[in-house]
Amino acid sequence: MGMGKRFADASKAKISSLENRLSGLLSPVAPSKEFIHGLGHRIQKGNRATIVNHIANWHIFALLIAGLVSMVVFLAMLARRLVSLMGKKRSA
Repeated sequence: MGMGKRFADASKAKISSLENRLSGLLSPVAPSKEFIHGLGHRIQKGNRATIVNHIANWHIFALLIAGLVSMVVFLAMLARRLVSLMGKKRSA
């Protein structure tokens, strides 16, 4: 019997004993009718405006990040160009 097989058997035994202990501790709960009705109403209705706003804000955020990255690349290219021009002036 390999080490992995013994480890798997021990894990199964521990999980089984844990399940047995927890099954006696947990008991079903009956929620009130008002809670069920309110929850069902919120699930069916939903606040679509909030969901749409989150999606729209995500796109704006992505565009903002893309713009910032583009600006950094542009500034790096500009800085390299200026450094190369300064080097040519000094050598001339």
